[in-house]
Amino acid sequence: MPRSRLSQISRNPVFAPSSLILGQLETIETHRIKGWAIDRLDPQTPLKLRVAIDNRLETVLDCNIERADLAHLHLPARKIGFEYLIPPRFHDGVRHVLSMATLHGEAVQLPDPENRLYGEIHFSIGSRHEIDGVLDGLIDGMVQGWALKTELTTGAKTGGLRLLISADGQPIAELAADQFRADVAAAGGAGAGIDACCGFSYALPPEFCGRMIRLEVHAMPGRLPLRYSPMEVVLPSSSEGSRIKGLIERADELFRFAYALRKELRASLPAARYSLANYEAWALQNRARIAARAAARYGEIRGRPLVSILCPVYRPNLPDFFAAIDSVRAQSYENWELILVDDGSEDAGLQEIIAGFARTEPRIRAEFQGQNSGISVATNRALRQAQGEAVVFLDHDDVLDPNALEVMLRARSATGAKLLYSDEDKINQAGRFADPVLKPGFNYRFLLELNYICHLVMVETELARAAGGLDARFDGAQDHEFLLRLTEHLPEQAIHHVPEILYHWRISANSSSASSSAKPLAAQAGIRAVAEHLARRKLKAEVTRRGELTCYRVAFSANADAAVSILIPFRDHIEMTRSCVSAIREHTLGVDYEIILLDNWSSSEEAEQFCAAQGNLPNTRVIRIAEPFNYSRINNLGAAAARHPYLLFLNNDVRVQNPDWLCVLLSEAQADPRTAAVGAKLLYPNGAVQHAGVVLGIGGVADHAFRGQSRQAPGYLAQAIAARETSAVTGACMLVRAQAFFEAGGFDEAELGIAFNDIDLCLKLRSAGHRIVFAPECVAEHIESMSRGDDLDQDRLGRFMRENQAMLERWRHLLPYDPFYNRHFARDGGVYRDLAVVESRDELAFERPRCADGRKNNR
Repeated sequence: MPRSRLSQISRNPVFAPSSLILGQLETIETHRIKGWAIDRLDPQTPLKLRVAIDNRLETVLDCNIERADLAHLHLPARKIGFEYLIPPRFHDGVRHVLSMATLHGEAVQLPDPENRLYGEIHFSIGSRHEIDGVLDGLIDGMVQGWALKTELTTGAKTGGLRLLISADGQPIAELAADQFRADVAAAGGAGAGIDACCGFSYALPPEFCGRMIRLEVHAMPGRLPLRYSPMEVVLPSSSEGSRIKGLIERADELFRFAYALRKELRASLPAARYSLANYEAWALQNRARIAARAAARYGEIRGRPLVSILCPVYRPNLPDFFAAIDSVRAQSYENWELILVDDGSEDAGLQEIIAGFARTEPRIRAEFQGQNSGISVATNRALRQAQGEAVVFLDHDDVLDPNALEVMLRARSATGAKLLYSDEDKINQAGRFADPVLKPGFNYRFLLELNYICHLVMVETELARAAGGLDARFDGAQDHEFLLRLTEHLPEQAIHHVPEILYHWRISANSSSASSSAKPLAAQAGIRAVAEHLARRKLKAEVTRRGELTCYRVAFSANADAAVSILIPFRDHIEMTRSCVSAIREHTLGVDYEIILLDNWSSSEEAEQFCAAQGNLPNTRVIRIAEPFNYSRINNLGAAAARHPYLLFLNNDVRVQNPDWLCVLLSEAQADPRTAAVGAKLLYPNGAVQHAGVVLGIGGVADHAFRGQSRQAPGYLAQAIAARETSAVTGACMLVRAQAFFEAGGFDEAELGIAFNDIDLCLKLRSAGHRIVFAPECVAEHIESMSRGDDLDQDRLGRFMRENQAMLERWRHLLPYDPFYNRHFARDGGVYRDLAVVESRDELAFERPRCADGRKNNR
């Protein structure tokens, strides 16, 4: 391989005037650097240097090669040489920058034989490869496509290519093709070994909106065009978008005609600028706003509490370990202590590094264990040594946001919470932010099935000690078990979600996020943790694992004495209604029930015969309601006639499938007396999800979560398959406690006769202190919804729009702020897909967080 420069050994080593490092770069080649270095203050100990490429730590370089050839220099040691080979992944023809630093982060400059100091070494190494890729075009307002590099020597097909995007011949952006594209990998076949992280998406700047542009995408270096590049595209203008939004607002006032117009205009709007597909771009925007938002939302920190950061250490990758320490030292809030506990790593070099940090930074304390005892034992040792009012937990290779402690303490002061947790994301192996975990507000039912809290956690020190710290019997799921145990000591008002990404979980070869080897043991530990927690609460339940995920199914035992009244409104459509009730009788086991058919003015002879036959069956009644259609009134009349303590509202186009469907709903309601309503997972006839809970504020009032996904798809954060508390569920199949239903006033007959009455009921129940739960194990087919969609006749359209407006006015303080839908998701885009950039001024619109005793925080 050709060399950029091969230098000879200098006889006159020099060092920078202020440096404590003596040494020289003897060889600088395109693929290798070689030289020697020594610490003038400790020359007998081989020097260790951080090596970074493109500002990302790659390795720790040991200067311990025997260099007898330097005897003439009369240096105090001979093991001072180093050699570093540039990793193959940087042999990509792109310019990179290599730099070195001491273990404590001080930049190192070494001279070459001509006494030129090098703080950075720039290099570019080519390779023999071919490029293939496709410009898909403009999809949902985003330029999308994929690109792969095929190494000719190995045949490996990898993503991560650097791409240049040009408009009308002028470059406008450069990005990496490293987004997940399962379709590209699948197209190559199972044995092709195609890297699925090869996609790209890009939002064109606003100045290109409203006109046709010639779009080009080239792979760099070399400007190799992707297939179908160039391409002419048109993006709707921002002024047109504003005009459309204005028309939408006006259309909401034109009740009769607005619905069809609104649908058409929304289809014309460009997609949101940010989404999970281009998360890193959003993350860079978001991080700059974290501190200001927290100040606006929470106010000042009370006092100057000491925070203890607990960090067990066991044989970490040193560059990642240094990054973790650096992230603590970079905190905007400075009153912290970091307790490092080496868990018997049996690595003298590592122990010296840890001790060195403690010597040079008074806020860092070091503890050493004689043998490896596991993460729980090491963390508990740190907990015993903690002197702070609160503790936070840090893994030895993860990274804190610079504002993490400050934001958590602001939230702690504002809310009085004893346990706080934040959002998080991952740092992938390319050093990029990825896979954000945008969490819901505290959701106990969800926590039973998944440790969605994870990182960053801050807890009062005395509370953590009183709870007994971590339990080593559950290593692998020790944090999940600890959180469940803390909930036994705390009211829910004392647990607070901080909706900011404050923790970056590193994906490494040894992490559970990158490898599944540790997951079976972790899952078994998690099952035992949940089971023992429920046993302490005296709740009977079976806990099993959901597939290969560290997510669990908690199946509560139902009380056999309870019974359910099933209310089914219908008007004609007899075959559909007959299919509905036949499925109930065929598939319902383990629960006593009655069926109340609510006949709203059926007119056919077939309907009369059907009603007569049904009325003769045991535990079945038919109530004729000869009134204009009003869904709320029909169901209220049925509820008034019901005999049992639980009401099951069921559309006649729903067909249940599993024998335990009703038992699942009933057991969820009985497991917690605060649960007032439980909803089912509904599927379209093709098996896709129609309903898996409701998200407030989407498109105005609300929308179903995970609509259109496959039945087995876990959905974002496994929320499509895990039982969880939610703000609302659809009334198409909803179990409600009769007492809670009547206390809430039932369905609203006056203003919400057709639409949104189920959402309104759920919000009334939640306002009264009750819970709404989504139960994914109750699965039913919703036959008509897929074809009906928005097919409302003109006579009902005006009323529908009036009801839409009634909901917006009644619940305007709640609809945009669903506590179980992270505020970083956009409300006017795809559910669990599009992202919003929240400014500090937007915090004024959010409801102030409440104190732990339930009082509103007015600061």
